[in-house]
Amino acid sequence: MRGNFEHAYQLLTSYFAEVRLSDPDFVFDIETTSCKDKRFTRHFWCFGPPQKTYKLLRPVVIINETFLKRRYRGTLLTTIVIDPSNHIFPLAFSITDSETIESWIYFLELFEYNFHSNDTRFVVISYRNPRIMNVVPKVFLFAIHTFCVFYISNNIKTTLESTIITFRMVAEALTSIYFDKHMNVI
Repeated sequence: MRGNFEHAYQLLTSYFAEVRLSDPDFVFDIETTSCKDKRFTRHFWCFGPPQKTYKLLRPVVIINETFLKRRYRGTLLTTIVIDPSNHIFPLAFSITDSETIESWIYFLELFEYNFHSNDTRFVVISYRNPRIMNVVPKVFLFAIHTFCVFYISNNIKTTLESTIITFRMVAEALTSIYFDKHMNVI
């Protein structure tokens, strides 16, 4: 989109409506502060037929965030999955005014509604954010929540330099025997 951020946010609803014309399975939700001033609060979107697409992917969901800069700050929440060929597949997105427990609940509930049935077992990978750690078990009752090896290894690197190689061997172990062997060293 061309122009400034203020104009782009004003066109958001129109943009999503246009996308839906070419992709009837496009899912989006926009929340504003009130009917009168329509100040943007947050929105969610995902492309393609969500449940059909998700059935083709591995049952592992990576959730993360990044912070938006400039005048209109906010937080971009994302879910990324891995396809059967080990390629990264961005699945759903949300831009919220700030990263809060409420924004994570909003994003993950819409994600669950569009992609999962309530009894689906899958793995959620995230970094050790207390907000995420509190929300994931409440929204995904049957999910296994684990933490990203990259973030854990960076924390180890800064505090326990000598343990980093052994930790990588634990993280990359393909059998429980090798996992236990390297874990005992730690």
